[in-house]
Amino acid sequence: KEDKQVLADLRKLKKQISDERIKIKRELSQSADEFDDYIKTTGKPLDDTIDKIATDVKEFEDHQKAVRLDTVKSYLANKASEYMLDPRLFDEKALEYIKAGDFMADGMTLKKATMKSLDDMVTFEFQKQQEFEKAKATISGQCAEYGMTDQPYIRMLRDLTLVEVLEQIKSDYAFEKQKQEMERARQEREQRLAAQQA
Repeated sequence: KEDKQVLADLRKLKKQISDERIKIKRELSQSADEFDDYIKTTGKPLDDTIDKIATDVKEFEDHQKAVRLDTVKSYLANKASEYMLDPRLFDEKALEYIKAGDFMADGMTLKKATMKSLDDMVTFEFQKQQEFEKAKATISGQCAEYGMTDQPYIRMLRDLTLVEVLEQIKSDYAFEKQKQEMERARQEREQRLAAQQA
């Protein structure tokens, strides 16, 4: 009986401690919440200013990038016209040269190293197209020699080397010759059979 009384008293004491803890926590939290609200309210103008400046900086940087891109594209267009190339070939690659480090301090003038890089890109494309034209001429000549059309083989140049395409032409020509031989042999057999039957 005494133990039950002690247990009840201890439980009552524990509840009183818990209630007091909750009350004190609520009071302490209230001042923290008030302080948090105060900081949010007074900090709002600062946040608005930061957002506005960040937006302006982003717009300025986007404008600078657009100006730099125009500069690069204009340079590439001039170089491409010297080689009679379509400047649109370089539109995608131009994006690689719009970093601030590719320009002088004024942000509008290309550095010499950047110009050299762009010149090399245009020259490389010109050489690539020259090689493609030579390859096309070689394929056309080979096909003319064999009496075949060259368009399918020219299209193959996108995926295969010139040597592989020429091998394909020879292979197709040999296959066509074999087919013609078989057809001629079949016709001769039919003619002999017809002659024998006659």
